[in-house]
Amino acid sequence: MMAHANGHRRAAGRSRLLHAEAIQDQLTRLRIGTRLALTMVLAILVAAVLAAAGIRGLAASKESLRVVYEDRMAPVRSLSQIAQLMLANQLHLQLSLSQAAPASGALEPAAAWQATLQIERNIRAIDQLWADYLSVPRGSDEMALAQRFGHYRARYLDEAVAPALAALRGLDYLDTRRLADNARALYAQAYPEIQALVGLQFEFADAAYHGGVRRYEYTRWLSLGALVAAMLVLSGLGLLLIRSIVEPLRQVIAVCDRIAGGQLDTPIAVRGRDEISNVFRALRSMQTRLRKSEQAIHKLAYFDPLTGLPNRLLLREYMRQALEEGASSHGALLLVDLDNFKTINDTLGHEEGDKHLAQAAQRLTQAVAGRGLVARLGGDEFVVLLQRLHPDESQAQAQARALAEQVLAALSSPSQLAGRQMHTSASLGVSLFRPGTSSAKELLKRADMAMYQAKSAGRDGYRFFDPVLQSKLEARAALETALHGAIAARQLALHYQVQVNARLQPVGVEALLRWRHPHHGQVPPGQFIPIAEASALILTLGEWVLQAACTQLRAWADQPHACRLTISVNVSARQFAHPGFVDQVHAALASTGARPDRLVLELTESTMLHDIDDTVRKMQTLRSLGVRFALDDFGTGYSCLSQLQRLPLYQLKIDRSFIQDLGPQASDAVIVRTIVGMARSLGLHVVAEGVETEAQSKALAQLQCPGFQGYLFGMPQPAPALEAWLRSQAGTLTVVHSEPSIFPSAERQA
Repeated sequence: MMAHANGHRRAAGRSRLLHAEAIQDQLTRLRIGTRLALTMVLAILVAAVLAAAGIRGLAASKESLRVVYEDRMAPVRSLSQIAQLMLANQLHLQLSLSQAAPASGALEPAAAWQATLQIERNIRAIDQLWADYLSVPRGSDEMALAQRFGHYRARYLDEAVAPALAALRGLDYLDTRRLADNARALYAQAYPEIQALVGLQFEFADAAYHGGVRRYEYTRWLSLGALVAAMLVLSGLGLLLIRSIVEPLRQVIAVCDRIAGGQLDTPIAVRGRDEISNVFRALRSMQTRLRKSEQAIHKLAYFDPLTGLPNRLLLREYMRQALEEGASSHGALLLVDLDNFKTINDTLGHEEGDKHLAQAAQRLTQAVAGRGLVARLGGDEFVVLLQRLHPDESQAQAQARALAEQVLAALSSPSQLAGRQMHTSASLGVSLFRPGTSSAKELLKRADMAMYQAKSAGRDGYRFFDPVLQSKLEARAALETALHGAIAARQLALHYQVQVNARLQPVGVEALLRWRHPHHGQVPPGQFIPIAEASALILTLGEWVLQAACTQLRAWADQPHACRLTISVNVSARQFAHPGFVDQVHAALASTGARPDRLVLELTESTMLHDIDDTVRKMQTLRSLGVRFALDDFGTGYSCLSQLQRLPLYQLKIDRSFIQDLGPQASDAVIVRTIVGMARSLGLHVVAEGVETEAQSKALAQLQCPGFQGYLFGMPQPAPALEAWLRSQAGTLTVVHSEPSIFPSAERQA
């Protein structure tokens, strides 16, 4: 019998399952939108029933809340404000008393006046609040409490506050203090009464609240009953609806997952006429197209369309694998850059340029001959990745060198471009590596650095990565980064080296820039000045030096030992060529108040003769202000005398290279004698730089050189140290006027 009963139950279960599947099949014949619309209509009917029950409950709850809020909580707020205002009156009285001088027996007028205004305002507010409270009918118990509080309120106003106002107006300290104490005592008597009124309001509010809660509970149970009934009905329909949608969607997701996993031959069955069936049809169509284009997609993603070589993305994947494998052998990365490719592209056109790239890729592949991966990095750059070279570094380097030479030979063969034979070449950078010792980014960076070394060496060659050069470049980059913040960090300073005349009297100084970094220490100018000149930093530094020198000139104008000194400032070619240079000098002079005729701008020959017309225009504009010009390192450039005569110069500075081995019989003496004679003929002052020995000084004196500068006469030093030296030499030295004995004819021409 039990077996028969179990069989009967299984048969009934199968019957229900078949019935459910039949209903689901019928649903799939309806569009999903139609199914959802029917379900929503039923849900709206249920919601209407529940809303009707809920509205009744909300109305009852609203009435309870209205009673609680309007009839009870509003009086609580009014009574609380009355208590706060009464307490505020006492605080204003105490504040006026605290700002008085008890010894004088009088209040501070401003504080008393302010307290009077505030208390009067509070009294009006208390009266208004109390009148509003009494305007609403109250029960007998509440009115009894209200009358008792009203009695205390009247006493508080009549016996304490009103007299206190009079005392405040009369600035009577003692009376005000007595009435403040009286107000405090009367407030303490009234406070329990007002608290009793507040408590009574809360009791009434509590009673109204519980009445509302009872009405709410009744409505809630009614709504819950309707809700449970609706849920039972909707759940059955919802389960059928969900199953008719979710099951096909699961099949769609499974098919999509298999296709995404690369199983493009996944069978797709279509049944029904709803939207999900349409999705299956679209998936089957897409599956067919994906199967045809899978290889094309892979090629576009990982290979360069022009050369057919692996692209940057695939190269990085191979590099990652090569760097992560556990082999002990070396590897090598060759970065190949075609020489003069831009010229070919610009002169012959992009089509011929692409042809050149394709030929280079083919030759590169043939030269490597399967020994490594050849990829195109982008533009005219290619990469060869070699793995499993010899474990010994020298032998691995020899293997990489042999391949590099083969690559160069292949790429140097003549090419047919635009119908003519052209000789081409390439530059290679080689970087050896061991797995696990660096990253792909670092490896490419090293190879790129080596490639640029090959470019700098004349192209058509290769270079191996040099760690020493990388260290120098990194140190230079760190120094450049630090130099960007040197001005803001107040790390720069000007030192001054004295210039003397033939009688060893100070006539001027040269401003020399110094940089002390907190970590690098004293950085030599020979290190940071070239870095600044290679970038726009020289403009910022030059402007700062000019401003600082003019500031120092103005400071020395009031010192008897330094007021006649000139300050020579070196101006770089990039700074002088800047369109705003003249305005910059004018602004520095105007903002500091320095005398223009004490400022000497030192220019090099290459700076002045690069664009002679622009140079003359700028120099004449500044010379009209009084600024003077010196030609620095004279004799080392290629000056043309006819051009020099056009320039409004004041001074020539003989380069230190002519002074080092100077002697009576030295060939440099002839050059110095010639420069001095030429300067005298042109009416120019002369200063010899780098004078370090007595022998040099005597030789220059014999050559009638009128000016000297060097360690023999003074080291570069900060302004305070120079000023102290000038004061110490006041008895033996005299600072003379810096004008030459003969007024420069070139300046007269300006």
